[in-house]
Amino acid sequence: MLSPNSRAIVTREMGHRMSLSDLAAIGSFVSGVAVLASLIFVGFQLRQNTKAIRAEASQAHAQNWQQITMQIAGSIDAARIWRLGLNDIESLTDDERVQFYAFAGAMLRFFEGARLQWRHGQLDKEHWHNVENTAADFAAEPGFRAYWAVRHHWLSPGFQQWYESLSQQRVQDLYSKPRQAANSGT
Repeated sequence: MLSPNSRAIVTREMGHRMSLSDLAAIGSFVSGVAVLASLIFVGFQLRQNTKAIRAEASQAHAQNWQQITMQIAGSIDAARIWRLGLNDIESLTDDERVQFYAFAGAMLRFFEGARLQWRHGQLDKEHWHNVENTAADFAAEPGFRAYWAVRHHWLSPGFQQWYESLSQQRVQDLYSKPRQAANSGT
């Protein structure tokens, strides 16, 4: 038989009565702690996931760069076309100019993709620093400037603005021989 105060529950351990509202408050507190623990766990998982995404992006970035450069480095003829085209695109035959444009276009697409990854937090600053310096070096080359003049519209407006803001100063041609120190003995 129920007592007149049917809302109260007698606890055996403590020897005092706890109302349903007291139990509800305890339940609410416990569920709040559980939600907080879940949020902490989700935050940890997101952080781990972000690290994994950056690692994958960095690996893909390195593989893409290697793939582009191996097209040039893997062939003496392609390397010659690249070297000559960087300095004077008019010195190339029509077929060689097509090859140079394909190389230059691939590089610019790589730079654009890397810039987007960096802007979205998917590429480490170190990789981005390398990309930006490489892009600045190429932006100063006459052949790259000639390509840019006729094909820049193939790239996004944001990338165009960034690329055109790169320094046009260069200290030395990319593939020229290192300068020798003057010999004071002769």
